[in-house]
Amino acid sequence: MKKINNKINLNNQSGFIIADFLFSFVLVISCGIIIFALTFSLATVEISQYIVWSTARNYSAGNTSEADAKTQATLKFNNLADQFPLLTARGATSSPWFVLNGLAIGDLANTSGGDNDLRTKLASDRDNKDQAGEYRQPWTGAKADLQLKLLSGIKVPFLGPIAADKTAFTFPVRAFIIRHPSQAECYDFYSGAKRFSQGIQKLESQMNSLGSSGSYVVMEDNGC
Repeated sequence: MKKINNKINLNNQSGFIIADFLFSFVLVISCGIIIFALTFSLATVEISQYIVWSTARNYSAGNTSEADAKTQATLKFNNLADQFPLLTARGATSSPWFVLNGLAIGDLANTSGGDNDLRTKLASDRDNKDQAGEYRQPWTGAKADLQLKLLSGIKVPFLGPIAADKTAFTFPVRAFIIRHPSQAECYDFYSGAKRFSQGIQKLESQMNSLGSSGSYVVMEDNGC
């Protein structure tokens, strides 16, 4: 009776190098795509920070009124955003890789609007006021949301997408610059009816006496 030989001798192993090559090729290409996406995204973050900071700077400058300052800041944001369609997804040459939207200007911790995420994190700090009821930490500036769709849409071979939640790569970009008082606010502050009640009367207790001529006295300037 003929015996069946269970051993199979492979005389040619050239097929294994093809499998190794394909695996290595896919691995290298995948790492390259991830590195490219990460580098491009970090460069985009820098541009986004500049756009938001320029917007906050325009809002901080003294203007005729706060509404005019906010209008100028919004105009600055739109002008800069139009210069980078790849980042902001504006215009005919826009790209779906990045989106910069959700602009908020003013007091970002204000309960009536602004930045919901920042307002939640600063709930305890909102109670930090001086004797006149003014906030010691005015969170004034601009904020926009940067969506890194390039990273959220990448699918690594053999592993799948980087993140199951597409919103995981949405980050707020903020810039805080204290706003100078506007012309209308200065006129209102120095009006006869409010000059005493909101100015002199609310001076802190340390201002009741001037002290000696050689002492250093800390005083706050309202900017007008």
